[in-house]
Amino acid sequence: MILATVVIIAGAVFAFSRPTNAPKIDPKLLVAEDSYKLGSPSATVTLVEFGDYQCPACSAYHTVVKRLTETYKESLTLVFRNFPLPSHPNALPAARAVEAAGLQGKFWEMYDKVYETQAEWSTEKNAAEIFAGYAKDLGLDGEKFSKDMKSDAVQKRIDRDINDANVLGVNATPTFYLNNEKIQNPASFEDFETLIKAAILNAPQPSASDEASYHIHANIRVLVDGTPVNFSESKYQSKEGEELHEYIHFHDGIGNVFHVHKKGMKLSDLFGSLGMNFSGKPFAMYVNGKLQSLNEAYEPQDLDRILVVSGGSMSDTALQSQIAAVSDDACIYSEKCPERGTPPSEECVGGLGTNCE
Repeated sequence: MILATVVIIAGAVFAFSRPTNAPKIDPKLLVAEDSYKLGSPSATVTLVEFGDYQCPACSAYHTVVKRLTETYKESLTLVFRNFPLPSHPNALPAARAVEAAGLQGKFWEMYDKVYETQAEWSTEKNAAEIFAGYAKDLGLDGEKFSKDMKSDAVQKRIDRDINDANVLGVNATPTFYLNNEKIQNPASFEDFETLIKAAILNAPQPSASDEASYHIHANIRVLVDGTPVNFSESKYQSKEGEELHEYIHFHDGIGNVFHVHKKGMKLSDLFGSLGMNFSGKPFAMYVNGKLQSLNEAYEPQDLDRILVVSGGSMSDTALQSQIAAVSDDACIYSEKCPERGTPPSEECVGGLGTNCE
């Protein structure tokens, strides 16, 4: 197996080289607003992979990339973009399966599963059934998974990735971009690691003042089995010196607005600090009235109005009513709604690098 992997990788590369001095590429073509990201919010290096799940070279590189993300998890962020090749009939169903799993918060788990079991489904005619089995193994809602695999929303995400790849001139898989620069596929883990280390050393570091001044607010409403969660309860509230999470939290007894003191924080950071686990339940999230596929991996933005629905079902009319019920009080705290009065004073909650302006 080791020999086969070496042969695959060797056959997939032209030669190893460091990133060129060519002009950097438009980052929006590499990382979409809702692209899935794996890594620390404070990571300074981004590796973008345009891949095809049925591509043997992609499968071989997956082992290398996974090792890199584990070794440099604090410094490296991985972004995967779909580029299924027409010559691989099961590549598109595989991409649909991973995207469908992402709608239930298990994108990276299915990404690993599909790459690691490529030999099991690559030449099968019933690949979709095999992927449904993987979804069951991951504890996903099977009915929702099958429906999402066939949905237009999932296909649009894949089509967008393909369109961006075409604009960039991607014509083979895997194709990697490191900090907005295309690299030739490294011939070994060591060669890839050399590139990552160089990128980490050359990456600009955020200043202490930038970190200290970051303070945004977002509105949220969470329904679990049809019942709203009351985040104003003391068990969900942070106090100075007793923060449930240093950088993302509720405080001052207010449960419809949460505070973020560091870039890159995700909803999973907030929910995890509150002891909330939505696995095993149907899950949907709406940001500013639009369905958001990242779910708990979403990075809140200033003034967001977020609705999370876990478990149960509701009519379109009821859904629109719940979306409308999400408050818009965050703008008061952000001082962007002067017509609504002076922002209330805040108890300063947070550790080093935070403040309460």
